[in-house]
Amino acid sequence: MKYSEDVKSYSSSSKKSSSAGITTTISGRDFHSNESSAYWLPKDEEEQDRLIGQHFAIKEVYEGNFLSEVKNHVPFTTGARVCDIGCGAGAWLMDMAMEYPNCTFEGVDMVDVDKFEAMPSRINITYGDVTDKLDFPDSAFDFVHMRLFVLALREDDWDHAIREAVRITKPGGVIQLLEYYFTVIIDNMAARGQDPYIGPKQPRLLQQAGCEVIQIDNRVIDMSKNTPAARKFLWNWERVLKSMMPILSPHLGLNDQNEQQTFMKEVIQGLPTCGNFYWMYTAAAQKL
Repeated sequence: MKYSEDVKSYSSSSKKSSSAGITTTISGRDFHSNESSAYWLPKDEEEQDRLIGQHFAIKEVYEGNFLSEVKNHVPFTTGARVCDIGCGAGAWLMDMAMEYPNCTFEGVDMVDVDKFEAMPSRINITYGDVTDKLDFPDSAFDFVHMRLFVLALREDDWDHAIREAVRITKPGGVIQLLEYYFTVIIDNMAARGQDPYIGPKQPRLLQQAGCEVIQIDNRVIDMSKNTPAARKFLWNWERVLKSMMPILSPHLGLNDQNEQQTFMKEVIQGLPTCGNFYWMYTAAAQKL
């Protein structure tokens, strides 16, 4: 796929080093071994490449890096302090920094990830765990961005995590959350103590944390339409399945690599016929 080549080009021209952090190796892939995390996916270079591609797929669906109402409350043009919780490979931060040169950016993730050679000094990435307390003072940021924790947090982690995002946001500042809902692994997520239905609950949790919801924008990913976005998400899901297989295969009774490869091939071949395969739920809220 050309999209795969584009992602590899973007990735290889940017990244320079990585730190192993707290790691366990399963079937040749490096996973988080942080006890506070229930994350399914690896943290190695192959996974960082997938995250970069996923970023641009989401950006295409939403036609930008944040919801339209956010810009009416955050001074991106004149200069805002922005935080990305769970920044991963830093693709969202880099994209935002190129678009808004007057802003400063903090990224936080629970493990060290590949850093970007071309990363400007306006971006700083540090270690942090949103299930604990982030190393930022209260009311530090104009905009806090947090997405795709559905496979990382346990159900009873969500209230604290969202309150932590709100804590570091300035009064009048904005928090934006985005989460997936997909049908493939609902039972497996529940068995791991996770909440596959967290997406629609985000507005209520933001209100309970002391915010006023300013926009909700939920999008369906229709895999049956041969749109650029559908092709990007097909590319992404092929790599998600591969990344999840070391943890997912025991739950599915896939005992060897041949069975795993057959399963992945059947899923990927079937996705373009699935129509509404999964949904994205996004909410933006202003801290009162």
